[in-house]
Amino acid sequence: MEDVFSLFVPHPPIIVEKIGGSHIHEVKSTRESLFRLARELSAEPPDTLVISSPHTSGSPGYIGVLTEPHLSGSFGEFGYHSLTYAYENDNELVDEILQSADSASTVEPLAQSRLDHGVLVFMDFLAREGCRPKLVVVSAIWGERNAFWEFGKKLGGILRGREGRYVYVASGDLSHCTKDGPGRSFHKEGPEFDRKVVEAVRENNPQLLMELDEDFIHRAQQCGLFSFLIGFGVMDGVPAKGEVYSYEDTFGVGYLVGAIRPA
Repeated sequence: MEDVFSLFVPHPPIIVEKIGGSHIHEVKSTRESLFRLARELSAEPPDTLVISSPHTSGSPGYIGVLTEPHLSGSFGEFGYHSLTYAYENDNELVDEILQSADSASTVEPLAQSRLDHGVLVFMDFLAREGCRPKLVVVSAIWGERNAFWEFGKKLGGILRGREGRYVYVASGDLSHCTKDGPGRSFHKEGPEFDRKVVEAVRENNPQLLMELDEDFIHRAQQCGLFSFLIGFGVMDGVPAKGEVYSYEDTFGVGYLVGAIRPA
């Protein structure tokens, strides 16, 4: 396994087996891709997995970092209180991120321990493959796109300056309006946005996302853009190539599984 690389994953609870039930057959490609990633990570476990979620509480425009030593969560808000998870925070890495003079203007400490579904969906797949690394959890809600990209660059530099193996996981769904459905209406910007993101990951070209019009982004009703921009930043400045494992929008929401790894 490469020492540092970025993964891109969706986080709908419906793809978790105990939650999705019979619906998991409708997201077969997504689940197979996530299990493939989980097996790859389990074969050579990272020392720490850094994961960002647009559902982790924090201030828009800032990158929040959870600071509590023990992190835990469940799918209780979706009616599955028995699905519980607990992890050790890598507080040494957290401190290094927070104390970095270069990132101080965009990073805020979050004295929280709760793991939301944006983190837990992928961790469920990892747990099923026996992989339980330390975590660092980052919030990626909304703000200036360049700030998230620049933070990713600085994070990549921090990770490559440390001993060990590290993986950054950009958790986020794509558009929520690629089809009409319960609680959502089709917007043409939805599938257009998803095509841009798939192309950006495949070509390792974040400029495709940096150039998008702000109104277009709002109309696309996405949630993972800022999480993804950190992932591109982590791999900036090193020879790297992108790979798309799968893309589905069965329920009108885009689910992308991909990676950017050193070439």
